[in-house]
Amino acid sequence: MADRGPGIPVGELEAVFEPFYRVDKSRSSVTGGSGLGLAIAKQLADSNNWLLALEVRDGGGIIASLTI
Repeated sequence: MADRGPGIPVGELEAVFEPFYRVDKSRSSVTGGSGLGLAIAKQLADSNNWLLALEVRDGGGIIASLTI
């Protein structure tokens, strides 16, 4: 999956898998999420020996991949 959103700084690509971690600290939890989605996805992937990875997309955004 790929998007053209604001992206994630390279230095934070691993941190976003931590529970409650949010790149944009100024966003309200009502509009910006809780910071749990990627943590849950990573935990599920790890428990099944899958690989969940994020990479910065040229031109902006992120590429997310899941290898089963």
